[in-house]
Amino acid sequence: MPAAFPLAIPFSAADVDLPAYALLCAACRRHLFLPAYSHGLLLEAAMVAPRDEAALAAIRQLTHQEVRRFGISRADFDRAVEALDAAADPVAVGDPAPGDNPIPRQPDAWEFRGRAAREVAVEMVAFAFAARASDLLLDEQEEWMDVAVKVGGRKEILPPVDKGSAGILLKAFKEIAGLSTHTVTTWQSGAASLPMGGGRRADLRLEVTPTVHGQSLVARVQDRGLQLRRMEALPFANPAHTRLAEACLGQSQGLIVATGPTGQGKTTTLYSCLGRLDRSSLNIRTLEDPVEFIVPWITQIPVGAGTGRTFSEGLKSLLRQAPHVILMGEIRDQPVAQACVEAVDTGHLILATLHTRDAIGVVARLLDLGLTGRQVSTSLLLAIGQRLVRRLCPSCRRPVPLSAPQARHFERHGIPVPPLLFEPRGCPACGERGFLGVLPVFELLHPGMNGDLEEMIGLATREAYREDALRSRWLALGGRPLVREGLELAASGEVTHADIVTHDRSAMQ
Repeated sequence: MPAAFPLAIPFSAADVDLPAYALLCAACRRHLFLPAYSHGLLLEAAMVAPRDEAALAAIRQLTHQEVRRFGISRADFDRAVEALDAAADPVAVGDPAPGDNPIPRQPDAWEFRGRAAREVAVEMVAFAFAARASDLLLDEQEEWMDVAVKVGGRKEILPPVDKGSAGILLKAFKEIAGLSTHTVTTWQSGAASLPMGGGRRADLRLEVTPTVHGQSLVARVQDRGLQLRRMEALPFANPAHTRLAEACLGQSQGLIVATGPTGQGKTTTLYSCLGRLDRSSLNIRTLEDPVEFIVPWITQIPVGAGTGRTFSEGLKSLLRQAPHVILMGEIRDQPVAQACVEAVDTGHLILATLHTRDAIGVVARLLDLGLTGRQVSTSLLLAIGQRLVRRLCPSCRRPVPLSAPQARHFERHGIPVPPLLFEPRGCPACGERGFLGVLPVFELLHPGMNGDLEEMIGLATREAYREDALRSRWLALGGRPLVREGLELAASGEVTHADIVTHDRSAMQ
């Protein structure tokens, strides 16, 4: 290292490359460094001990980047880490704080005159990104094109596009995603990334489908920086959930399943779990259809249509690559379920998604996929059931008195009846919607919490399995269903009671 190597340069949290820090925060504390800039093969590292060759070697091994280093004081390092930790949201890590980047109001129309169709396409993406929408939806009808976004799991209709402009708009989106502009009768999948200003980017995953009136386009819209920041901490508001998840992630083998309907944040939760693992000592691989978002320093492998690889084939190949941890995008069929169990038996930690109604439903689904009760009981470490619920805008929510049925709902689940509930109103901060983002609601099934649960699962068969008995025993042992955590959020004024009722299966019985 040059003798004139710079030492003790003034440094603060504002100088940190936040997406890189989100992935390296554990290593940063261990080796006393902070990433100042990370791109491609280059990492500029601010180090308390820049002449520590062992720390430098560890950073290079972890990041697979060329490290340019400079010195900072320990005091500046401690202040920067403290500021970065203070900026984290304990409920939804990395989400914009209420009032930051107010959600825009809907446009009155999409103006094509004198503008390239690509400009309109980018304008639509920018609106969806600013509105914190999960998806942008374009559907050709007989005389016009419907335009909509999904915000907080709800479809929101936007001004339509006239039929004469629909074709050139779809062509622009296809060009952005590198798809064929001449193909209109078959499905196409693509991806793109667009700058949104302020160093932020919108990552798009597009699906184009032929319909009776033309074509339909669905674009999943993601904030890459936000997704990486969410990997800084587990997303559970309940400390007991966090402790349980961390204990399970500390195991060298087992199956961790995130379950729930499509679009409820299952993959995001599993990536948050990966963010808690030591990537410097663990070989972590993913199999996804498609890859949700790109994460540096984790090997991500696409499978499914267009790749020539299935989940089952990909998993068998991965097991020959000596991984410690594998994230499976989804357990879809019997071969994949069986391969996951066999991978657990040979000493691997498997994280996967599954489509069931709740955490208890994971057992029945795995039995339906051909596993035995014993295989499920010995392999399943943790089942995470989750939903996303719209968060009330704190700037304009209004208090309302409880009705008698609402009070009884709280009482039935053993929760003190709150004096008031809150409903949406609308203000400039939330784009007059009354809601600002979403909050995750969880329930966790840990078969190892009690021998009775393990025995009930181990003796289960596809033909003679009683889900209601397992659910009752889980509740008796202190299991917390989704609705309980949701009602606590409603009591605190974070969400509406009506949104929780839609996720309460007992309310429909």
